[in-house]
Amino acid sequence: MINKKALVIFGPTASGKSSAANKIAEKHAATIINADSIQVYQDLRLITSRPSIEDENKVDHRLYGFLRGDENCTLSKWLNLVKKEINLSLDNNKLPIIVGGTGMYLKGLIDGISSIPKIPNSVIEETKHIISQNGHDFIYKILAEKNQNLKINPSDTQRIQRAYNVFIGTGKTIEEWNLKNKKIIQNLTLDIVIQEFDRSEIYRSCEKRFDQMIECGGIEEIERLLEKKYDPNLSIMKAIGVREISKYLNNELSLQEASDLAKQKTRNYIKRQITWIKGNNITQNSSIKKYI
Repeated sequence: MINKKALVIFGPTASGKSSAANKIAEKHAATIINADSIQVYQDLRLITSRPSIEDENKVDHRLYGFLRGDENCTLSKWLNLVKKEINLSLDNNKLPIIVGGTGMYLKGLIDGISSIPKIPNSVIEETKHIISQNGHDFIYKILAEKNQNLKINPSDTQRIQRAYNVFIGTGKTIEEWNLKNKKIIQNLTLDIVIQEFDRSEIYRSCEKRFDQMIECGGIEEIERLLEKKYDPNLSIMKAIGVREISKYLNNELSLQEASDLAKQKTRNYIKRQITWIKGNNITQNSSIKKYI
């Protein structure tokens, strides 16, 4: 049976993943496929550092900016889409280059996804009612009591709600379901590259990048987003920079204060990405030099 191969370039924000992918794509017939959960949204190009229109015209880019802001890109949805894009790339004799820093997506690509049954609407609505009465902390404590190995961040309300729905709807934790994972593409070899980085250097890069976003129209981009009056709990509204610049637009913060806060949140996010890589034992099994 033919063994298929895809390249994965993974690493923290501002570590140069997209640049590395573009350099490789200059040497090979390739498709660059997005594995960043916030770059899927069409409403935010600048603030989410999506590839430029110029880069997209040079190389085939997939799964960037394809989703409306009022939709959520679940792991299951992304895996189904990335499966199609990888197979399409391989069918056209192109190298699939999967680029991003969303750990959940990478983990799903490596390990596959479990076949969790459809959760009844009655359970979903009851969970919403409980949250409205008691808050997310209440159901998080229940999950923690049932699962001592719970790895969900206490501030990740979307995953907390999903995990609670699964537990109530099926009687099993998500972790139990994940023991029965099925890989999305059989006989697919992943060449994984963890983008090299110096933490202090990527901190400086992300700060410089945020300033450039503002100079190039980031504030106006967020103004257009706010005009759509999306639910503030949607994933797109939690993108770093959106809430901070929104406070500036509402005269709650100065532009400098909003920028400083967004930069601090980006640094915190980078720390979490690095911790996730180490905690999930994500290791490199290839090198960029192999492809350049």
